[in-house]
Amino acid sequence: MTGKIAYDLMLKLKGERVAGTDNHKKANRIIVQFLKDIKVEYETLEFPLYISEIGKGNIFIGSKKFEGVPYGLTVPFAVDGILEYAESFDQIQNVDKNFENKILIMRDRPNMSKFQILKEKKIKGIITASRSDDLISSLHLSSWMIEKKCIIPMMDVKYSDILKLIENVGKKVKIEGKGKTFKTRSENIIAKIKGKSKSEEKLVLMGHTDTVPRSPGGSDNSGGIGIMAEMIAYFSKNPTKRDLIFSFFSGEEWGLWGSRFFVARREHELKDYILGINFDVAGDPFGVTQCIVTASDYLVNVVNFVSKLVGSSLIVLKDIYSSDNMPFSLKGVPTINLLRAGGVPSRFVHTDKDSVDYITEKGVSPIIDFGKFFVETVGNSPINPIERNIDEGIKKKIEEYFTGRGTDLKDVVDSLKKVK
Repeated sequence: MTGKIAYDLMLKLKGERVAGTDNHKKANRIIVQFLKDIKVEYETLEFPLYISEIGKGNIFIGSKKFEGVPYGLTVPFAVDGILEYAESFDQIQNVDKNFENKILIMRDRPNMSKFQILKEKKIKGIITASRSDDLISSLHLSSWMIEKKCIIPMMDVKYSDILKLIENVGKKVKIEGKGKTFKTRSENIIAKIKGKSKSEEKLVLMGHTDTVPRSPGGSDNSGGIGIMAEMIAYFSKNPTKRDLIFSFFSGEEWGLWGSRFFVARREHELKDYILGINFDVAGDPFGVTQCIVTASDYLVNVVNFVSKLVGSSLIVLKDIYSSDNMPFSLKGVPTINLLRAGGVPSRFVHTDKDSVDYITEKGVSPIIDFGKFFVETVGNSPINPIERNIDEGIKKKIEEYFTGRGTDLKDVVDSLKKVK
């Protein structure tokens, strides 16, 4: 497996693909045609979500104007107030300070669970700084904030402009963000390769098809989808004993919506899912191949052992990973996350420069090689080699991941079961 199939599909998916937009629908049609060409059966799963199409942002202080990028799910907005600076969240909680009607410069982007406090302080807007001056970051809030009416207008600006803005603390400022926020619908594409045995056990392989606004999504996640394509092309001709489910999820960038709806609709099947494998961020020709195990030390050892058999230089860690594997692990399915990062492509994730132009076939082949061997090993093993066990420490991290984003645990999956 050379990575050619992966790279060819990545080139076809080139460009911004915000979930629920025409560009994303076009990308889904390309994936569906690929599945038809290799004669793999599939179905679609449609679901609702909130998204934003983001325009330009501006900051006005007297005659001075600074440009920025509005946060998704906050547009459109136009608010004014007095410019203030808070170096830490503790300063915002200072009982002696009044932040009412202030436009706040924040050094750190606030954790989602802290937004209710910011709202209660009657802060009118927030300005944050990009990682550098040469990258346009694309950032967004969580959709739970729309449902709880906890949106605060937000904008990201160049680091050098933040330094200029700080000099104007105490002055009147106006911020405006163009674009639109709306509820739409998107869909997952679910393909299945039937196993050669009568076993009900299944492996689910997954990757997200959508991008953040303004980003062409090369490394995140054309690389992952290309790897999925290469794997499904191979296993369509070489099925394992166990069923393989290939889930092309949408809405990952807006709160893992596609995977959450999938788990909600198929929770009755989860007892048969012995392992989830997530492909997210890939294609870096000069990087490090990693596996994040969201399960147990036992699975860490299994992955390490298999990587030695295949001759991989895989770095294996036990932790959570902010992607579509999380709803599965919340419901007890062990998952692993395969990614490749460390060079230019992964540095550009969630920016306007995350282009397929920086990705090569050699950048995806290490994950393809290990992934193929690992799936064959687990999929063909006479006895399931994966323990259905997630360490207590990891369980706690999974729960804190969702609650830290302001989501009640029951709302991650359970409350979606009847949503159409």
